[in-house]
Amino acid sequence: MRNSFLILAAMTCLGGAQTAFAQETEDRETGRAPAQAFAGPRVEATIGLDQSGDDAFFGKELTGMRAGGAIGYDVAVGKRVTIGVEAGIGWMVAGNTKLGPFPPRDTNTYAMSAGRDIDVSGRIGYAFSPSTLLYGKVGWADQSYGARSSAGKDYGDKKSNGLRLGAGLEQKLTSNVYAKAEYRYTRYGDVGNIKNDRHQLLTGIGVRF
Repeated sequence: MRNSFLILAAMTCLGGAQTAFAQETEDRETGRAPAQAFAGPRVEATIGLDQSGDDAFFGKELTGMRAGGAIGYDVAVGKRVTIGVEAGIGWMVAGNTKLGPFPPRDTNTYAMSAGRDIDVSGRIGYAFSPSTLLYGKVGWADQSYGARSSAGKDYGDKKSNGLRLGAGLEQKLTSNVYAKAEYRYTRYGDVGNIKNDRHQLLTGIGVRF
């Protein structure tokens, strides 16, 4: 499944290469710096793989599909460098994991599922050309997890927050529309005895205004 998303990410970013080449030629003719092509406000929708770390949930992973979006603003600093801010939100729309039973007395099993995931990040990018931007990001993220027992008891949402790191590639498809592929790692504060980290591999489509 993870390999499928890697292939999808590559296809999404490379699918508009022909259109992006035409845009790059136009920018060269006008003398615009590559970083200026990635400046301004933007909005995007994302989808991809969301997976808890190997040490979460008593050795079990929580893996599923995440859908969400983000808004951001970037400015050009010099010819090729951009800096910006971003705020995003997403939800795991498919996927859960089962835990238990926990002997000696409890015969119930427990279904764990992820809820909403929000983040605010700073971003720095390097424009290889007016159509291709490589970037890194660092920020704060907050998540929620839900648990329900096989007996039907709902334990409500458990929340935690922590540091998010990410890196990605942004590829222009037209002068305003872009595709992206991004990997994120988040290290949250522990919830009880759970070592709480998260991996996400996302693809997306965005519009820059």
